[in-house]
Amino acid sequence: MNEVVKAILERRSVRSFSSEPITDGEMELVLKAASFAPTARNTQAWYIMALLGQARIRALDAKLKEASQLKGFDRYKDFVSSPEYTINYKNAPLFVVVGVDPAVSFCPVEDGTLVLSNILLAAHAVGLGGCWINQLGAVSDEPGFRAYLTGLGFPATHRVIGSACVGRPSGAAPKAPARKHGQISVLR
Repeated sequence: MNEVVKAILERRSVRSFSSEPITDGEMELVLKAASFAPTARNTQAWYIMALLGQARIRALDAKLKEASQLKGFDRYKDFVSSPEYTINYKNAPLFVVVGVDPAVSFCPVEDGTLVLSNILLAAHAVGLGGCWINQLGAVSDEPGFRAYLTGLGFPATHRVIGSACVGRPSGAAPKAPARKHGQISVLR
């Protein structure tokens, strides 16, 4: 089987990570793969912010929890405020935030989603694991949270599309859930 197709079929969301760090080479390869994601009209209007290390990731996690408690974010309030919840599933050494400039991109959500997909596929291909984290996008325009992101260097002009935690999986890969039937039509 083709290696790309094999990676697509085998990749799973990993939510348990070992404490073993990832190498700079692995991180650079994952981020390079992300930069090759297709974008509408090749605008490449995305921005990738990679946070390394537990201290930086915990600080972002705390800001997310704080913003999620504010009025208007009820969808995430109970979920994110749980003591067990953390954006990096406790041990992932790399956390990546992807944003797209909607003034430049023709399709910011789609462009950013493809960048995140490449991150997760590349992580799997080099023996790492990852999980899409969507909560940052929901609170990213809350003024306090946005000021924090901007202070980290994330462009104020970019909309947060999503994020991912990446690290070495701990334990066996989850089994693939059954595929839904009736979701594909072929017309000839």
